[in-house]
Formats: sequence, C-alpha cells, structure tokens
Amino acid sequence: TSGEMSTQRRASGFLSAASSALAVLTICILGLGYTPTANAGFLDNFEKTEAFPSIDEVRFGLLLHDSEESNSEEGVDLNLEVLFGRIGHARGNFLDHFMMPRPHVGANINLNGDTSMGYVGLTWDTKLTDRLFIESSFGAALHNGPHDDKDSAAFGCAVNFRESTSLGVALSEQWRMLITVEHMSNAGLCGENDGLTNAGVRLGYKW
Repeated sequence: TSGEMSTQRRASGFLSAASSALAVLTICILGLGYTPTANAGFLDNFEKTEAFPSIDEVRFGLLLHDSEESNSEEGVDLNLEVLFGRIGHARGNFLDHFMMPRPHVGANINLNGDTSMGYVGLTWDTKLTDRLFIESSFGAALHNGPHDDKDSAAFGCAVNFRESTSLGVALSEQWRMLITVEHMSNAGLCGENDGLTNAGVRLGYKW
C-alpha cells in the first residue's frame, strides 16, 4: 500500500542518513587524529590488542535485513564476526588511526531464507570518550543472493564490496555494544546493483 511504501521510504532514508553521518564523523575524527583525555581504569587497554593474527574480539548480534526501499528481501540476519589483533606498528601520530586497522572475518545468516553473506576486511576505530567509540570497516563479501533478477533484489556478481559504520559503548573491560549500519554493493561494476543495507545491534567480547 502507499502508506507502507511511505513508511519504508522514511525508514530507508533514516538509515541512509544515519550511515552517512556516522561515516563522515568517523572520517573527520580519524583524519584529525582525535585523542580523548586519558582516564585511569579498566578502559586503559581498550585500543590495545595482541599482534595479528591473534584473535582480539568476537561479536554477535541481529541486523534488520534489507532496508533498501526498492528491494524485496526481508527478515533478520544473525551476525557473527571475529576481529584479529592490529596490523602495523605504532608511529605515535595520527597515521596510527589509518595504518593500524584490525582484520576481520564474519557472516550474516538471513533467518528468512533470503541473501546471506560471508565477508572479510579491515576495521578502523577510535575513541570518542573513555567509553564511547566509533568504527568504520571496508572489505569484500561473498553472498548467495541472485545476480540478475528483474523481479527481486539482484546484486550483479557473487563478490561485492562491503562497508560498515558503528557507534559503540564499552560496557565493561570485556563487553561492548554497537549500533551498526552496513552496506553491500558492487559499485556498478557488474550487472545489477540493487545493494543491500542492514542495520542493528551487536555485542562484542574482547579477549
């Protein structure tokens, strides 16, 4: 109905705006080399990790599947993700924010039988306060959705780009909670490119 379509457009617009705002904020903070005031306590080791390839964090959560207004998929995704220790070496300046990401590997399993994906990439993060932090990630996703379907969502080729932005809060020394918006698309490089945007809440446990 027209009411449902209007609601879907508003929801899609909100998620797109939120994703763009978080991405811009992340880029600005990372570019400026933002460093919060140090505060003694359990969060002192927040940004420290073992060297790659040690496992640094495990995440899981639920994502609302496919907020794109033009697509036909629905349901909820179970998200599972593993982040490894940082790569690179600290230089003591703003370049550390760019040159020391954490590699990740993960999967979204759609509980409605629609498109699922496995993905790999790099995650960049920085603190906003002692507890709040922001992240951006970029990589590739291998999905099982349609490649060229005029009647439903189609993603052009099996491997697409995937990027995400998250706003998180540290709940304790080990636990953190994140609000995440992610997007998969092929940037128009192969056939259909409907794109797939998911958003939801995840929990992370740091070793």
